[in-house]
Amino acid sequence: MRAVVAWSDKVPDRDGVKSVVYDVAFRPDGSQLVTGVGSRVLVYDAVDGDLMHSLKGHKDTVYCVAYSRDGKRFASGAADKTIIIWTHKAEGILKYSHNDAIQCLAYNPVTQQLGSATSSDFGLWSPEQKSVAKHKVSAKILSMSWTNDGQYLALGQFNGHISIRDKSGSEKVLIERTAPVWSLCWNPSRDEAYDILSVGCWDGTLSFYQLSGIQVGKDKDMGFDPCSVSYFSNGEYICVGGTDKKVGLVTKEGTRLTTIAERESWVWCAKPRPKQNYVAVGCEDGTISMYQLIFSTVHGLYQDRYAYRDFMTDVIIQHLITEQKVRIKCRDYVKKIAVYKDRLAVQLPDRVIIYELSHDDAFDMHYRVSTKIQKRLDCNLLVVTSMHVILCQEKKLQLYSFDGHKEREWVLESVIRYIKVVGGPNGREGLLVGLKSGLILKIFIDNQFPIQLIKHPTSIRCLDLSASRAKLAVVDENTNVMVYDLISKELLFEEKNANSVAWNTEMEE
Repeated sequence: MRAVVAWSDKVPDRDGVKSVVYDVAFRPDGSQLVTGVGSRVLVYDAVDGDLMHSLKGHKDTVYCVAYSRDGKRFASGAADKTIIIWTHKAEGILKYSHNDAIQCLAYNPVTQQLGSATSSDFGLWSPEQKSVAKHKVSAKILSMSWTNDGQYLALGQFNGHISIRDKSGSEKVLIERTAPVWSLCWNPSRDEAYDILSVGCWDGTLSFYQLSGIQVGKDKDMGFDPCSVSYFSNGEYICVGGTDKKVGLVTKEGTRLTTIAERESWVWCAKPRPKQNYVAVGCEDGTISMYQLIFSTVHGLYQDRYAYRDFMTDVIIQHLITEQKVRIKCRDYVKKIAVYKDRLAVQLPDRVIIYELSHDDAFDMHYRVSTKIQKRLDCNLLVVTSMHVILCQEKKLQLYSFDGHKEREWVLESVIRYIKVVGGPNGREGLLVGLKSGLILKIFIDNQFPIQLIKHPTSIRCLDLSASRAKLAVVDENTNVMVYDLISKELLFEEKNANSVAWNTEMEE
């Protein structure tokens, strides 16, 4: 996965108030992004970052914003102790106040009820009510989140308590932690067996709780204090931003996957755009940025076995003839996958795990761990053979045995674009290698010297050898497919608009 900046804005200090982005909120359809910056409420077009409205309603720093479930109105809360309700067209329609600065807001996902919180109380307001029902609390409230069904509201407090209240404000469950609960969020997925609350605590941890207050798993040590914890729409991934000036992507179980963004100051808020792979990031320095997440396909194919990454931490192996599938839970970020005969190699951040089939059966799908290479091995491409893994880094190929010993290295003339194992005796397999320069090589892993097969005029995208090893099919970066005779080097066939190529493994033609 990689992240690219779709748009960014830096808001200068205005009205004598420092520009800090403490909170952002998306309209449920993802079209608008609302944020509080300094004493202004800003409304952006979420697609291109155009500033649609700059609203002056508050007299002090805006700490929180929230959008109603129907997308018709949003709310802002500030240090001036007031809450303003705005229409989606940015018209202020209602203002009410607390006795202290407003710390957080949350709209009920089912009704129009709005929760608001301060250092001394929290309020529950609905459009049909004339007054705001307020409830005293013993410690400052820092965060709040409603369950999916809108029945319960979780409050995260400065003293480390998490108070779960019903719609009338009565406390039903109290969870006691030892450090400020700066952010919390219920998993939005309705496929989960029970409601799960993720908690970002200023003891540097991420933790998970059921509605009953029972903790799920152990605390996850983040190495920094989380300021923002929010789920993607499907509930599979969580965005975590905080004092390390980064936005991280973690699984719903808390396994850290990768970094989405690196900023120059604390990240106070990071919210995914509804049903899309975009994340809005707000920082201490007044910057608002929208990142697009591009999830690349991580997979491997060998004859009738296809393996691919699922949910970033699982590997699914599919038999293409029987269509049988098995799932391997790696419980860590899967970076690369390679398949060869009865072998499966999975690269994780700090190790490579080699799996093998349990039985010598063409249709067997039972994989077991054969060995682990306990090393952090960075590579662009990964392939596995019967006794080795081969790592590709730019122009370099490195051959490692399954015990982690580097046996051989090849440095080639150009960046490697494609690599494939084309069979051979155990420990002496052949590799087909295509370079950016157009050079196509064959390398036997027990031999230091590559063999040049063809010099193609443009960069290589895909290669395959025919069953007799006499013909070579090439797809280049211009999507041309060509077939060469390896003995005469003659071009036998040419066609356009191809992305990949494969020979019939049983018959030459």
